[in-house]
Amino acid sequence: MENKKNIIAIIENIRAAKELSVEEKAQFDALTLQDWADLLNDGEKVTDLADKAAKNKTLQIKKEKCAEFLAMDKEAMFTAFIDNPFFVSKRIVMDKKTNAYKVADVKKQLNFYDLNRAFQLKHSKELDANGTPILNKAVTVANDGKFDLYLRMFLDNIAQSIADDIKIASPALTDLQAQKKAESGMNGIGLAKMEEQLRKVCAAICPESVLPKMLKEDVKFIKISAANVKYDAIQVFNEKNMVNSIFAAIKTRKEGGKYKMTSKAVCHRVKKEG
Repeated sequence: MENKKNIIAIIENIRAAKELSVEEKAQFDALTLQDWADLLNDGEKVTDLADKAAKNKTLQIKKEKCAEFLAMDKEAMFTAFIDNPFFVSKRIVMDKKTNAYKVADVKKQLNFYDLNRAFQLKHSKELDANGTPILNKAVTVANDGKFDLYLRMFLDNIAQSIADDIKIASPALTDLQAQKKAESGMNGIGLAKMEEQLRKVCAAICPESVLPKMLKEDVKFIKISAANVKYDAIQVFNEKNMVNSIFAAIKTRKEGGKYKMTSKAVCHRVKKEG
C-alpha cells in the first residue's frame, strides 16, 4: 500500500476525533477493501473501520442494484426481480488456508422493501436539513399501496396458524392493527382462506401479468419458512423475511412448483464410494 504511514496517521486522527483536511478525507475515502485487508494483515487494529468500509460497500452495491431494477419498465422489473433478486457484495474474511485476510464475494438477496425504499427516494419531493432526500411515502413501486398492510396481516395469520397447530397462544396484534386487519378482509387461518390471502398479497405487490396462480402448497411453504425454533419457543420471522419467502414462492410456482428439501441428518447422508 502506498503512503501507509499517512494512512495510519489519518486513522489516528479519526480515533482522536480530529477533523480531517480535504486531502486526508480524500485519501481515507479512496481506501479499497483490499487496502483494509492489507492493514489487518500488517497487524493494524482497524477491524471496526474495515467492517464499516465493507458495510458501506454493500450499501453502495445494493443502491446500484436497486437503480438497475428501477431503470426498467414495471413489468420487466418485476419479471427480473422474481427471476433473480440477488446481488454479489463484498466482505473481508480470514482465509483459513493462509491465515490471512482477504476480500471475498458474498451473495445477498435484495429485499423488496429496500427496492420500494429506493423507489420512494428516487421520487422524493423534499430534502431534510442536511440536503438528504426524504422518502416520498405517497408512492410505491408495488402494484397497490396496501401491500404492506396485507402482508403484515397475512404474517399474523401465519403466526396464528402455527400457534393453532400446537395449541398455544399467538402473539397479539395491537388494537389499531386488529382494527386494520378487520377492515382489510384478511381474517381467517383455514388453508383455503389463506390461499386467497396469499393471492391478495401477491396481487398487491406484483402486476397480474407476471404472477402465477398461488396454491395451498405455497402457503404451506411460507408457513414452514416462518418458524424459527429456539429450544421450547417458536419465533416467527419479520415482514422483510416474509416478503423474501413470498418472492421465493412466486418464483417456484412460476417454474412448476417444485420446492427443494435438504437434510443434515446422518440417516440421510449418502455414503461416498471408496
